[in-house]
Amino acid sequence: MQSDLPEVQELSWALSNFTPMGLLERCHSYKDKVARGIHANHGLFAYPVLMSADILLFRSEKVPVGKDQKQHVEVTRDIAAKFNNEYGEIFTLPEPEIDEQVSTVPGLDGQKMSKSYGNTIDLFLEEKALRKQVMRIVTDPTPVEDPKDPDKCNVFQIYRLFLDKEQEQALRQRYLAGGLGYGEVKQELFESIRDFFAPYAKRRKELLEDKDGLRKTLAEGAQKARYVANKTMRKVRKKTGLTY
Repeated sequence: MQSDLPEVQELSWALSNFTPMGLLERCHSYKDKVARGIHANHGLFAYPVLMSADILLFRSEKVPVGKDQKQHVEVTRDIAAKFNNEYGEIFTLPEPEIDEQVSTVPGLDGQKMSKSYGNTIDLFLEEKALRKQVMRIVTDPTPVEDPKDPDKCNVFQIYRLFLDKEQEQALRQRYLAGGLGYGEVKQELFESIRDFFAPYAKRRKELLEDKDGLRKTLAEGAQKARYVANKTMRKVRKKTGLTY
């Protein structure tokens, strides 16, 4: 848990002194959220610096992200480079690692899936609630009997994440042939999500019921993380003159 690592906030503060305002003002995520009416505050504006601290504290070399988060990794590199130019090679410059097949996952409304937009699919819902959520995926009014464009369909874009290449091609042909209703595809998608995540849901339930085991695992993880974090912060404090 991030609350177990005060070093994250400490490094975030240190990095903020090397972060130009213009760099944060150019961040797509910040501009997008403000454009959608989300209240602008320092937490939202400076969030990329906090992300940078999360990455740089552990000397990460590769950062698996979606396409929309690539810019934040680039911001991290810019901040780290400024810091290194001032104090020497302390931070590793990370590279984004993006799986092009799942670089952007659409939500129920076709926008990027995000809790901020309220358009997510909650994978561990009870079956009835999960089906209801999947059935809310926005589709166009094309009649059942008409051919449909799979590349413009939110249901297809989500469903393909559960299919291999052959299955995806077969579904694409069903779209193009006509006679396929969106309700039918949504039902198949619901069943795929339910069946795929069933063993994970079972394991999640077991973990949540073992409160002592969870606390022990979190404590062990925090200890390992703080060991690495402290090694980084000792260098940062010494180089910046906070300690001698």
